[in-house]
Amino acid sequence: MTVLRHPERSEGSQAGDASPSRRLSMTTAFRIEREGDLAIVWFDLPGEKVNKFSSTVMMEFARIVDDFERSKEIRRIVIASGKPSIFIAGADVSEFTKVSTIELAREYTRFGQQTFHRFSKLPQVKVAAINGACLGGGCELAISCDWRVMSDSAKATIGLPETKLGIFPAWGGTTKLPRLIGLPAALDIILKGKALEGRRAKRVGLVDEVVAGAILLDVAKQFTTLGIRRDETRTRFYIEGNPVARSVIFSKARKAVLAETHGHYPAPLKAIDVMEAGMSGGVERGLEREVEEVAPLILGDVAQNLVRLFFMMEESKKDKVAAKPREIAGVGVLGAGVMGGGISYIVADKTDSLVRMRDINWNALAGGLKAAAKIWKRQVETRRITRGEMQRKIARVTTTTDWTGYQNADLVIEAVIENLEVKRKVLAEFESIAKEGAIFASNTSTLPITDIAANAKHPERIVGMHFFNPVDRMPLVEVIRGAKTSDETVVTVANFARKLGKTVVICNDGPGFVVNRVLGPYMNESGFLLEEGNTIESIDAAMIDFGMPMGPMALLDEVGIDVAAKVGGILLCRTHPSVARRRSPLRRSPPRQERRQGTLLLRKRQAERSRSRGVQTSRRGWAASGRREGSRRAHGLFDDQ
Repeated sequence: MTVLRHPERSEGSQAGDASPSRRLSMTTAFRIEREGDLAIVWFDLPGEKVNKFSSTVMMEFARIVDDFERSKEIRRIVIASGKPSIFIAGADVSEFTKVSTIELAREYTRFGQQTFHRFSKLPQVKVAAINGACLGGGCELAISCDWRVMSDSAKATIGLPETKLGIFPAWGGTTKLPRLIGLPAALDIILKGKALEGRRAKRVGLVDEVVAGAILLDVAKQFTTLGIRRDETRTRFYIEGNPVARSVIFSKARKAVLAETHGHYPAPLKAIDVMEAGMSGGVERGLEREVEEVAPLILGDVAQNLVRLFFMMEESKKDKVAAKPREIAGVGVLGAGVMGGGISYIVADKTDSLVRMRDINWNALAGGLKAAAKIWKRQVETRRITRGEMQRKIARVTTTTDWTGYQNADLVIEAVIENLEVKRKVLAEFESIAKEGAIFASNTSTLPITDIAANAKHPERIVGMHFFNPVDRMPLVEVIRGAKTSDETVVTVANFARKLGKTVVICNDGPGFVVNRVLGPYMNESGFLLEEGNTIESIDAAMIDFGMPMGPMALLDEVGIDVAAKVGGILLCRTHPSVARRRSPLRRSPPRQERRQGTLLLRKRQAERSRSRGVQTSRRGWAASGRREGSRRAHGLFDDQ
């Protein structure tokens, strides 16, 4: 890792250096255009798709700040990006893994922080022209400007995602953001690692104007004529300005973080400490605490593991085959149930594709549309979209009980019931009217893609595309390659799923694909723990304390015992005997009516608690219930008998 010098003693400040204009022309990441007393600083990192601040790039920017500090000719500055849809992605995350000592971590943090702080103190008017993603260090640089103008492009977002990497914004963001937009809004962005689109950012005061990309630079230039922004720290006397009220806000924030993370993620709690110090002790005190508190986090296991996970996620976005994805304009969705309605929503919401939803029942179609409209209405209520935008999105979804319109579909996503013959039937019907090259993607969670495509005319165009429920909230999509699925089909569907904002996992057509294959042993082990005498509550509590969002028994309630038993049986038929040799203790099925409703454990737990305080629900309650109802011995979850 490059050893950094303090910005106030950077190379640009040494006596005898070349003139500012000459040195600036020699920088690799930045170029400066002069228009009278206006300087446009273009950030365009060579050989990279995104702009990011490495140690070397930060030193270049520090030299530019040196020049601006000495300049008497430049009175206005615009920071702009040479990348088409990226302003600045933030720090070069790869450098986190190269920091070996606390002192190096402090030096790395302090250099960037003080460079931005010096930039914020320049006598020139400073405007950020944000054309695309403005994240992390990019957002902190934008905060250091007097004014921020943002493109209305869907790719333009601004935020501070550092807590998702196990750290917090320490180049001034944690200290300065609460003073810019108020404490509650700053807590929401920093603790959750949020990124906001233009309108929401303007609403909270993070940007000053949102304009069309074509006029972004011109509007940014106009903002430079407004002068240096006055210190308009947004504090309300009875809230942020009141120490008692601040204490209540911070206390509630800590409780909320602990409730969500169970203490596994220290960064959000440290961010609260820094904000508290900055609000009570002033900016300089806050900046000092940023450096001291973030340095140990950078070297900690949580941040290092999350950084590795970040690079794994980035690697998953790269296609490993030479085939190029095809564009998807028209999308058909077969089935208007929970999954079909959710898929229709996400496609219409995230892309410009027209969606044609088909079901044999008009009531089901009405329900699917209603479910999608409900999500959009909620976005209107929270001002994420306008009512006009909602209407345009809804208009992209049309419905039918026959196959009209499907001859124009580039991609059809099947979300009918989990029955092999039904899926083969709708595939055959679609292929009879499909256009050349149309792809059929099944949302199956258990059935082999190869079996679904067994009688297909074009098995190379059949693929798995497994969404998770609820579709609008769950980030993962499994793309499953059948025995004859072509590379082009896989790449096209994976690329389309990424456009939906999903994390894509490409896998072969094995039992359970990825998620259910991992989930099976996990659920089995919870059953063994139950058989050994542990209570349902203690099993769930142990896994929640470990870091899982919910316990395995609560998950079983959510999924439904009937669904879990069916999935388990299907998977075991396809699993090697060496994997399935242990018998599941969840082998006694609940009564048929309870199995159909699928919430026996939860309902029994509630009933027991209502009758007696402190009653512990255990495996005996389930078994006794089965005997009382006279239920037959049946396959339990992942039972191999």
